[in-house]
Amino acid sequence: MTLAIVSTSDRPDLALTTGTWRWEAFYKDGGTELSEVLEGEAVAASSPDLLPTVLVLLEDDLPVGMVAICLDDLDGRPELNPWLAGLYVEPNHRGKGHALRLMSELETLARRSDIERLTLYTASAVSLYEKTGWRTIETFDDKGEEFHIMSKNLAD
Repeated sequence: MTLAIVSTSDRPDLALTTGTWRWEAFYKDGGTELSEVLEGEAVAASSPDLLPTVLVLLEDDLPVGMVAICLDDLDGRPELNPWLAGLYVEPNHRGKGHALRLMSELETLARRSDIERLTLYTASAVSLYEKTGWRTIETFDDKGEEFHIMSKNLAD
């Protein structure tokens, strides 16, 4: 098994896959159209800037997971920029440490770009992030579900 992590700016052909994953995992039930998410994914893939960047984990050249660094992942909270967002691993590839690989690569990319802190929010993966030094700085309720805003200092 060969693992590699690439960005969609290096492999824009992966934007359809990452956009579909993003929509299915995070937007499908919220009324956002797939075409809107795919449009945003194409913009990220064509951007020469760090923000946004989508990283894709390839296993034997097949995409199995993704993560992004972006601005404004949570509406109305620009003071928390930049964000780790959209961490996703295909269900049949979970439990292999792929999420941790993607997080580590994204954190390395951010450090190399002199980013000292990242933020994320999650309702379901708090313990995953805590394993690697993320800490909850705030919680909020959205439609009866508790979300944790988490932060990680990268300067340590």
